[in-house]
Amino acid sequence: MKRELTTLLSVAALTLAACGGGDDAIEIDNAWARTSPMATDLGAAYFDITAADDDVLVAASVSSDIAASAEVHEVVPAESGDHMDDMDESMDDESMDDMDMDESMDDESMDDGEMDMGDSEMAMVMQEMVDGLPLPAGETVSLAPGGYHVMLIGLVEPLETGDEFDVTLDFENADDVTITVTVAETAPGS
Repeated sequence: MKRELTTLLSVAALTLAACGGGDDAIEIDNAWARTSPMATDLGAAYFDITAADDDVLVAASVSSDIAASAEVHEVVPAESGDHMDDMDESMDDESMDDMDMDESMDDESMDDGEMDMGDSEMAMVMQEMVDGLPLPAGETVSLAPGGYHVMLIGLVEPLETGDEFDVTLDFENADDVTITVTVAETAPGS
């Protein structure tokens, strides 16, 4: 009798989990982060995300042994020629003083268009998405270099190839989702 009750409770729990918006509400693929230069305490995590229903990615967090904080960001054209003044307020003055954006990115990342902060025709800046990242139902939204990303601020140490860390994503409607991000030189499948 005890075994039958345990089996029945297990089946009921699995059935409820399958019906309750859990894993099916949000699908995340290709999670990765690029290695970070020694001269910066910033990094970024990327992935593809698909929501079953309309939703919004409102926040991200990481363990304090990885970075001080994480924010959902986008890269947009700078509105003025003095793009360093427009840089996101989440990057404190001290980290900006220690970091020259043009020198901190290697040639490969510049080719990917991640942060061409100087010599191009249009300067780009990063900014926090204070209202979150909209996720239309059934559409895959890519967080990738040069676009949307989870900005890691105040890295404890540089991200190196093969490192892994967890990022917890907070949604307006769906339950929080924790993903494991692997540090690599290029995106999965590249």
